[in-house]
Amino acid sequence: MTNGRRSGWLAAAVLMPLVAPARMAAQVPVQPAPQQESASRVRSGFLVKPDTVTVGDPFTLIVTVVVPRGARVEWPTIADSTAVVAMRAPTVIVEEATGGATRTERAEYQLAAWDVGTLPIGLPNATVRDGATVVRVPLAAARVFVRTVLPIDTAKHVPQPARDLFLREVPWWERWWLAALIAALIAGLWWLWRRRRTNTVGASRVLLDPFARALRDFDQLEALKLADAGEHGRSVALAVDIVRDYLQARAPLAALSLTSAEVRTLCADDTRIPHDRLWTLLSDADGIKFAGRSVSTARATELLAEARAVTVAIEDADVAQRAAAAAARAAAVVAETAARQAADDEARQQSRRPKAGVS
Repeated sequence: MTNGRRSGWLAAAVLMPLVAPARMAAQVPVQPAPQQESASRVRSGFLVKPDTVTVGDPFTLIVTVVVPRGARVEWPTIADSTAVVAMRAPTVIVEEATGGATRTERAEYQLAAWDVGTLPIGLPNATVRDGATVVRVPLAAARVFVRTVLPIDTAKHVPQPARDLFLREVPWWERWWLAALIAALIAGLWWLWRRRRTNTVGASRVLLDPFARALRDFDQLEALKLADAGEHGRSVALAVDIVRDYLQARAPLAALSLTSAEVRTLCADDTRIPHDRLWTLLSDADGIKFAGRSVSTARATELLAEARAVTVAIEDADVAQRAAAAAARAAAVVAETAARQAADDEARQQSRRPKAGVS
């Protein structure tokens, strides 16, 4: 017993210097730091009214903070206009003086929700600045409940597509207007092409004299040099075709559908035509075209030159005949004019003579 008591007193004597300073420190009050004191003076709260809305309905979030008198509050906004909860109007800030070292500031947010269920409003934290002290006011807990207005069984019911009130009868012209337009366009283009072609052919026939056309065709035929290429019969046949074409223009009786003998019979009285030369040319050409008579290169060249010469002779005779006819018509006109003038003079002289029995 004596030894145990001695040990307890010895331990108490050793620990006493260590316990005494700790007891003294616990009795001294702790002074708060300036930043902790400013933060303890900031109080906040929020209210959502109404707390239950439908999609698109407006509601208000009211956030109230109590801050030191010299503090400044920075209120956040929702910048994303496509967010689930969006702002409908700018934030309204109301400041109230509470007396003493604090003041109350309230922010009202006009909002609208675009989804259903319990939705976070999504506002960032507000910031309170008091000198160098910055205090964050959390607003992440603000929520609103958006209820649906659809029936309960909407998720299971699939509506049928809407029907027309009346069946519309489409008229025929609405079904075939495109085909009719294409047909009219094609017909118009064909008419324009036909008219242009007719005008071009008619103008060429009017502007180009038969003799000039014959000379042009002879020049083109000579430029081909068919006789030199071995096409003797073809060269003679084309030359005779040019002559017959020209002859039909000058003598309508000599149609292209007639044979050489028929042309000779019908045009026997035409004094413009060198009959012997023309009939010899036509006979040689008929023998080459229809009887298969061979002809040399030199003879084919001679027949081509003879065809041109016959055409020129007919044209010269036609020009002379037309000139003579024009001269005869002019002489007849002159004679008729002179006779009329003489008759007029005689009539005037007769009117000037005194009548018998008139003194």
